[in-house]
Amino acid sequence: MENQKTLAPANIQTDESLELFKQGVDHLLAKRTYFISQVLPNLQEGQDYYVIKGKKSLAKGGAEKLASIYNLVATFEKDTESLEMLGNDKGTVAFVCTLSRFGEIVGQGRGSDTMQRNGNDPNKTLKMCQKRSYVDAVIRSTGLSDIFTQDIEDMEPEQIENKSQATKPDKYESWMDDLEAQSRKPLEKAFSRPDNTITDKQKKLLISLANQKCEPEEREMLLESIDSMEKMEAAHVIKELIES
Repeated sequence: MENQKTLAPANIQTDESLELFKQGVDHLLAKRTYFISQVLPNLQEGQDYYVIKGKKSLAKGGAEKLASIYNLVATFEKDTESLEMLGNDKGTVAFVCTLSRFGEIVGQGRGSDTMQRNGNDPNKTLKMCQKRSYVDAVIRSTGLSDIFTQDIEDMEPEQIENKSQATKPDKYESWMDDLEAQSRKPLEKAFSRPDNTITDKQKKLLISLANQKCEPEEREMLLESIDSMEKMEAAHVIKELIES
């Protein structure tokens, strides 16, 4: 019959499908190679990511840069499904971050937190949830989970302090050692030392954490006060920022 369609042989269809698959794989590998050689070296440690236990932990600043490079636009909405799974506990907040490229959805990420963990500060809790869902969405959408891991806020204190898993000491481990040693000394003895001014190591860590953890106004105030801090005051601020 004239209207009857002619079907291509199965082997031709298979060859075309395989060729398209190969092209897709080659394109993906080329993108990853370019990212690793050209983009990754330009991300700044302590601002765009942190090195924790030998792994790169993506920060919000780094996630924003990646989203810009990959042309990703974020939208946020209440994560009802996660809240239901968590039992709708009072004070628990959860968001879903959806990333789109030119109007097409390319991935999602989830983030949750509690009011109690954030000092019953609703604004801080909301921002923390949005940031976690955003970083999660960026890692998932870009397929870079083998390069980047979770943000530092999502790590438990014992994960940071546990040296048995570390490949080499990093600045966070060094600071925790200093803080633990300082906490074992009586406060009055610490304050009676001739030089109780903030150390250079504390300054660098505070600046790094301020850029990662604080909103613009809070960050500006913190940076302005760093030089006038004493050692113990700086230690307490650093501890609060890491645990926030």
